[in-house]
Amino acid sequence: MTLNMALPSPAWAEPRQGAFVLSAQGSQNFEALMQQAESIALEFIEQSFAQSPSVTEVSVMVVGEHNGQEVPLLSSRVSRSSWQAEPRLHAWTEYFGSAEILLGFIKPQQPVATASAPPVPAFDPVGASMTDREPNFYD
Repeated sequence: MTLNMALPSPAWAEPRQGAFVLSAQGSQNFEALMQQAESIALEFIEQSFAQSPSVTEVSVMVVGEHNGQEVPLLSSRVSRSSWQAEPRLHAWTEYFGSAEILLGFIKPQQPVATASAPPVPAFDPVGASMTDREPNFYD
């Protein structure tokens, strides 16, 4: 006697990953670049879940390019159940705060010169010990 067991087919968890490079156009400012990055990430997440029910998690990274520099702008990672519970990009996204400076949209502030006390001369132990009052001092 043989037993034929019907085993359920395994449900494969399918993570989906996307990476995008977004180039700043001409005089585009950083805020506009970030809005584009968010739109790309949101569209990728929504389409990934809508196109395939087997997708269980979506990760997306958007990198910005400006003047030859490439810097991460944002990174999102969300499961299908989390996205269904709260479909807001901001809830699942890490923003890279230094991207605006690293891409050259703003220049880092230079330290402001403050009024300071006059410089104190360094102590010279050899010079302090050699005076014309030394017993071995010769003219």
